[in-house]
Amino acid sequence: MTIQQLDYAIKLAHFQSYKRAAQELGISQPALSMQIQKLEEELSLVLFDRTRKKVEVTEKGQLILQKATILLNEANQIHQLAHRLHNEMSGELNIGIIPTLAPYLVPLFINQLNNTFDRLKINIKEALTEEIIHDLKVGTLDGGIISTPIRSSYHFQTQPLFYEGFKVFVSPLHALYAKDEVDISEISMKDVWLLKEGNCFRDQVNNICELNGAKKEKESQELFYFESNSIESLSRIVEFKGGITFLPELTTLHISVEKEDMIKELAGDKKMREISLINLPNHVRAEDMQAFAEVIKRNIPRHLLNKGNGQTVPTNVDIN
Repeated sequence: MTIQQLDYAIKLAHFQSYKRAAQELGISQPALSMQIQKLEEELSLVLFDRTRKKVEVTEKGQLILQKATILLNEANQIHQLAHRLHNEMSGELNIGIIPTLAPYLVPLFINQLNNTFDRLKINIKEALTEEIIHDLKVGTLDGGIISTPIRSSYHFQTQPLFYEGFKVFVSPLHALYAKDEVDISEISMKDVWLLKEGNCFRDQVNNICELNGAKKEKESQELFYFESNSIESLSRIVEFKGGITFLPELTTLHISVEKEDMIKELAGDKKMREISLINLPNHVRAEDMQAFAEVIKRNIPRHLLNKGNGQTVPTNVDIN
């Protein structure tokens, strides 16, 4: 059994296709098939069910691949540690950031990176939480900046960085536009534009509305339906089509003065999302990530650093 064979098996499990996995690995399908077969023979286990259209991991295969993922990540960290010992604070730091945060957070600290990391290359990838968690497990990301808390069978290390309040963005055509504060019980869900499923911010908005009495009326009879991974897109829809959307606090820093009246506070206890740096424990680049976290903290509005009496809204993220 080799590290390479385990890597091949993990790629096959991810893509559920010999063709796609072979393309990703840069080898032929027969070569991939042969290595998977050798691995199964050595383990005396069938790791993959090949009788279906998609290649699926067997129940026993799941257990083997969970351990293989940890092993590959440790092997990758050995290479990183050797490089780090050879040349302190150099190499690459790969960070994933969720889409509802990246466009608004990164500009706040991007110009400060060179002052802190003069020889360390920072690679930032915008991705949904599930993808970030997957990439952390397989070692293609060193850390992630996501909304927490999350539930996972992996024991991730999380460090809260700051807390964002939830705002409501209301069309001038909507009845709630006249209010400075919006009570959630006054909101009708048929008027709310939501992000696509898979975005934890969507789940948090639904949690806020469900737990605080938003009206679950019949779906709108409008013949136009729009969902997006972009908060900016939803804001534009509200401006031109009407209705309501929710915004995390950092997005409001970029809204023009003419549109500030569209931003409304939520009445009652402040609802917040916790933003954290997440990584595997004892990561070889833990010191670099801590330095990266400090850069972020130094460059965001100071009031976001303290939760105060705010309520953290759950994310519903549950990943094995």
